[in-house]
Amino acid sequence: MRAGATDGRPPAEGTLGRLAAWAFLLLVASLAGPIAPMGIATGVTGVLTLACFAFVPRPKWPRTPVDAAAVGWLLALIVVSFAALDPAGSLPRVTKGFMPLLVGLAAFHTRDAAAGRRALMVYLVAFALVSATGFGMWIAQGASFESRARGLVGHYMTFGGQLLLFIPVALGIAITARSPGWRWGAALVAVLALAPLAATFTRSAWLGLFVSCVVIFGVARPRGLAVLAVAGVAAWYLAPGAWGARLHSIADPSNLWNRERVFMWEAGVRMFHDHPFTGVGLQDLHPLYDQYRSPDSVERAGHLHNVYVQIAASMGVVGLAAFAWLYASLLRTSWAGLRRLEAHDVGSGLSAGVRLGVTAALVGFLVAGCFEWNFGDEELLYQLYTLVGIAWASRLWSEPAA
Repeated sequence: MRAGATDGRPPAEGTLGRLAAWAFLLLVASLAGPIAPMGIATGVTGVLTLACFAFVPRPKWPRTPVDAAAVGWLLALIVVSFAALDPAGSLPRVTKGFMPLLVGLAAFHTRDAAAGRRALMVYLVAFALVSATGFGMWIAQGASFESRARGLVGHYMTFGGQLLLFIPVALGIAITARSPGWRWGAALVAVLALAPLAATFTRSAWLGLFVSCVVIFGVARPRGLAVLAVAGVAAWYLAPGAWGARLHSIADPSNLWNRERVFMWEAGVRMFHDHPFTGVGLQDLHPLYDQYRSPDSVERAGHLHNVYVQIAASMGVVGLAAFAWLYASLLRTSWAGLRRLEAHDVGSGLSAGVRLGVTAALVGFLVAGCFEWNFGDEELLYQLYTLVGIAWASRLWSEPAA
């Protein structure tokens, strides 16, 4: 097979192909920012890509393990919306079921190794700029817990989620890439992104990143697990001020945030008990939460700060089964072809780093989802699905020797 080709066909040629490729790079760059540019870039990329298929007969749409599961997820969203307590409020949210199409879109535009490397370069540079900007804004606003870093997205938890998905990818590249430029560049950006992540004070993202690092080092650098353990213990006992307080609050059942989350989860369990098959629906839960929440709760909630409780309450068994299928397919897609790395062959190059990093990011995202409704955050879903598509395409990239 020709180097850089994944299906025996060259990339789409002509003006349409070039425009679609540039639009995709804009989409990749937008993943570090707010949602509006993501939606615009996705729409433009999608239209230009469809035009390529209409006028350039050579492209072939990539098939991925996500395809069937994505259809199942979309059907589950439709079913639970029609069965919802408030169908009018639930049905508009079915549109999120089309977001897994980003996996195929990203795989299509990075099937060529050179195009894939360009996309990764844009991704790293965009997050380097946003990390520096977000950290600088936090310092300018007082560098305190009250001014938690929000990046360009405007919310500290979403910004923390963006960095949670980004840092493992950069770290995976830094560990496995053969080129010194890729290794050192990715490592520097990963370190740079740690500062604004710390400044978000988002405990779920911290825990998720720690687990992501366990996955990366466990697969590629087992000896690094000891260093990671020492770093974790040092952070627990030596983190100063608000950072130490936030870390210790993770294990404090009397902490206000922890108590309110437990109340939310208990309310979600009661919703699931009353509506076990299709849940209460996808609509905002504020009105319903008031009916189910504990009398000791002081916070009103529109969602339940836990992916699994949220899906159980809003979609029932139907949603839980569809989510498990979808997420398993995402992990299978990102991990594809990494059997050699399982044997600690860390010289597999940029492609292996991407797949290892994306897989670790997906695992960390699941862990963070135990404490927040991150799978309902569209800014994060754009990034998650795009990364999985790039990881799938990278399976057959060829990489020059260093």
